[in-house]
Amino acid sequence: MKKIFLAIIILLSAFNTDAQLSTNLVLSANPPGSLFDWGLKKEILSYVVVNQSGAVDRFLIKAEIKLTDGTVIGNNNLAKAQLLSLGGASRVFSASDVIPMDNMIFSGKYKTSLDKTGKLPAGTYQLCVRIVLPGTYQPISEERCRIFNLAAYQLPIPISPLNEQVLKPELAQSAITFRWTPVSPIPNYPVTYRLLVFEVLENQKPMQALKSNMPLLNKDVIGTTQYIWQPQLGWADLEAKNKTRAFVWTLQCLDNMNQPIIDGNVNGDGISEPIIFYVGKEKN
Repeated sequence: MKKIFLAIIILLSAFNTDAQLSTNLVLSANPPGSLFDWGLKKEILSYVVVNQSGAVDRFLIKAEIKLTDGTVIGNNNLAKAQLLSLGGASRVFSASDVIPMDNMIFSGKYKTSLDKTGKLPAGTYQLCVRIVLPGTYQPISEERCRIFNLAAYQLPIPISPLNEQVLKPELAQSAITFRWTPVSPIPNYPVTYRLLVFEVLENQKPMQALKSNMPLLNKDVIGTTQYIWQPQLGWADLEAKNKTRAFVWTLQCLDNMNQPIIDGNVNGDGISEPIIFYVGKEKN
């Protein structure tokens, strides 16, 4: 009987403590792809805690990132979580408090993606947050959950030069204009397009040139989708010598943290499909 009475007291105490805390979670529906970027702007995530009675002093924030079906794919390690206090009647916590990336544990392909790119795979997730007591991890607030979506980006499509296009040497010698479509959907930051041009040497395949040769051009183009290259590499007499030289060009897309923008592929490196072009004699 005494054990039952004690259990009732503990349960009532828990309900009483729970009622003393009021919380609210605000999260952008379309936050940056990199979780490390969430702490850069306050409007992305804020967790408001109001201590109505003043009885709660120290606590921990428990955070879980789940799929829409409730499967937990990441959570903070409460054993190593920072002990927090309100220091008053209320306090607003940021992303660095709620999901400190140095204390978050992820599993499976989600860990692989974060380790490689700093981002989760594109998709829809939910963030669930509540306050717990240190030591026992007993919940002392309601769980607040918010849905968020990480967009799958479409990498640029090269427009010019076209694939297999042959450029006249006298024109290519002075200027080659590269054009491409923008990353889609357009991010809320200027995209850096790293334009790369490689020469394909004799008996070499284009992909071999892309992976092993030093680039003739390695140029970061920020926020625009065109670049005019003035090579001046001695191509003017190629047509007269009845010769043709092969080149391959591509783009690597980088975000505002200089990290590759991925297109939903966990192993993506932000590099668009390479395009081959020629300078010299027209092919028959």
